[in-house]
Amino acid sequence: MRVRGFTLVELLAVIAIVGILTALLVPAVMAALGVADQTACASNLHQLGLATQLYLKDNRGLFFPLRTSETGGVLWYYGFETTASFTAGEGNRTFDRTRGRLYPYLQSADATVEVCPAFYTAGGYKPKYKGQWWTYGINYELSNFSCGRYYEEIRPGDLTRTVIFADAAQVNTWQTPASPSHPLVEEWFYVQPGARMVHFRHREKANVLMADWHVEACEPAPGSYNPLLKSACIGYLDSKQVLFTPRVGK
Repeated sequence: MRVRGFTLVELLAVIAIVGILTALLVPAVMAALGVADQTACASNLHQLGLATQLYLKDNRGLFFPLRTSETGGVLWYYGFETTASFTAGEGNRTFDRTRGRLYPYLQSADATVEVCPAFYTAGGYKPKYKGQWWTYGINYELSNFSCGRYYEEIRPGDLTRTVIFADAAQVNTWQTPASPSHPLVEEWFYVQPGARMVHFRHREKANVLMADWHVEACEPAPGSYNPLLKSACIGYLDSKQVLFTPRVGK
């Protein structure tokens, strides 16, 4: 008995149909993955928010400074870095996260709570430390290099719009392997008004933890993307959407 196979025309038709279906399905799958990353990121920020609330409760409502000088190195709010680490070069620096300000309230959680899953999906990345380290930025106006401010300074009516943490990154052009002609993206740890440090990595939106502890997906200020690497979607938040500087008062 003779078995009939596909003709060339039939085979080409099947290949064409498979190609069409793939073209239709891939964008949907990528969109679903993007939503999953954004949801995981929002969960991370919720956990950071809970940790921050516990820290504030234990410290009279006072936010931590971004860094303080300690014997043998610097205590960043995310961990301790030795003096020797600074000379190790970009990508080889190390820090002890167990000495971070929020670690006592996060130690039961996986370290990935401090890392947005969408950050490392883009190209053009320059490492600062060994491995993944921190992809959320604290509001510089609450937690700066000299001292922190009191949570109670935020007027109750401003709590829903005042930034605590936001998706963060910056474009680096001055540290190897980055250069002015070869800008690269790196993790960052604080955000401030008008500075291109907010990373709109979730389909051109950034997750932001507000002072009433809800997470909101915010859009960039128009035209704010860093012109050195516009494709990275790093800019700043629209001042009509959010507040950085607390307006003192009850």
